[in-house]
Amino acid sequence: MALIVGCDLGRKSAHDVVILRRETARQVGRAFRFTSTPEGVDQLFGQIQKVRQNNEPVAFVIDSPGKAWVPVTAAIKARGFAVYRPTGVRFSKMRQAGDRKNKTNRIDAMALARCLLNFPQDTQHVFLPCGTPAQLDQLVRQRDRLVDTIRRRKQRIQDVIEGINPTLSNAMGNFILTEAGRAFLRTYLDPRKAVRAGQKRLTQFLQKRYRLNLDPKLAQAIFKACTEAVALYLPVREKGQIPFDETLLQEEMNWELDQLESEEARLRELNKRIETCNQKLDPHDCMISLPGIQHILAAGIQSCVGDIDRFDSLTKHRGFAGLYPVAKGTGDKQAQGTPICKMSSNRYKRYLYLAAENAYKWDVQLAAFYHAKREAGHTHTQAVCAVANGKLLPRIHHMMKQMKRVEGTPLRRPSYVFRDLSGNPISKAEAKAIIQAKWGDVSYA
Repeated sequence: MALIVGCDLGRKSAHDVVILRRETARQVGRAFRFTSTPEGVDQLFGQIQKVRQNNEPVAFVIDSPGKAWVPVTAAIKARGFAVYRPTGVRFSKMRQAGDRKNKTNRIDAMALARCLLNFPQDTQHVFLPCGTPAQLDQLVRQRDRLVDTIRRRKQRIQDVIEGINPTLSNAMGNFILTEAGRAFLRTYLDPRKAVRAGQKRLTQFLQKRYRLNLDPKLAQAIFKACTEAVALYLPVREKGQIPFDETLLQEEMNWELDQLESEEARLRELNKRIETCNQKLDPHDCMISLPGIQHILAAGIQSCVGDIDRFDSLTKHRGFAGLYPVAKGTGDKQAQGTPICKMSSNRYKRYLYLAAENAYKWDVQLAAFYHAKREAGHTHTQAVCAVANGKLLPRIHHMMKQMKRVEGTPLRRPSYVFRDLSGNPISKAEAKAIIQAKWGDVSYA
């Protein structure tokens, strides 16, 4: 006998609970509510104890709105019970199957319990890190949000530039966010100021703030873009129909650049803290020895995986990663080019993809696998996903298993060994040379 407790967590309201008995798949007792307080948690376990028989096992299934699930999960785990969480797709499908037209918190709680009852393969055990792994997870998540914020801010800066000087972005290219490029945007966002300054003075301005030798053609292209922008808006300005205020745009640009520089400083600080935290967990840089992985990616992968022992097989680890295409077929025919499965962590997929995109450029066996996929007609993205799921993920899995096995023992720490296509050990430099010689000039249409 066993109980399944479905908890639909509320962010601004109490949590609804439904209890099922696994053997009969029927509800036990009445649905009830509790809050994220000591009294509420005592009430939860008091209600469960009323219907529990002979200390039968109890499993909890929760959803994950915001961070409301963290205190509830921590309180449940502290009492020694397992907590599970279904994928969003499976939960949605189960709720629709149970009651297509209605939606209430209790219907959701019942759907959560049935997810574990009927589809345990799509319901993952919730892992809560603590200590240094918890710090690493928080730092990695902060960094992910910050990187996304910086990306959007750079796009906003690009939008402001295109509105007042349409061809400036193409003229400046990657120079636009260098120290000299930012100084230019702070001073000469209004192209009329650049034209009044003249090309010679503008070149001197840029060279003074650029640490390398400035290409005269670059300064010429920037000045030309400013001249064209002035000419483009001249008839509009003469008719008094200019659609923006240059002074306000300059103030906005200065504010955006200030925020960008503050965020970049925070990003550098986070990178250092992540590297320090990652070295506490992996002082011998075992993960760093893998191809395509450095401290930031190693930290991201470890924060997603948590305790590798929760995956007792590579298949379960692959299922958690979800970096495989959706299967669609009938009879002996299977659809090709299907999208990647959505029933997993997007963060983990991103880390694996970024690692694989570098790994095949350094490891001979991964390079051979990647180019075989490209020759078979796969796109770059498809081939990289195949490398991540088929070759890199098993290496990560076995490396983390070995690290766990030797943890706290005097045994030698594992380190990745680069090999050629015959399986002979080679150095990383030799692997890079083989890849360059064999596939360096290969291109795909």
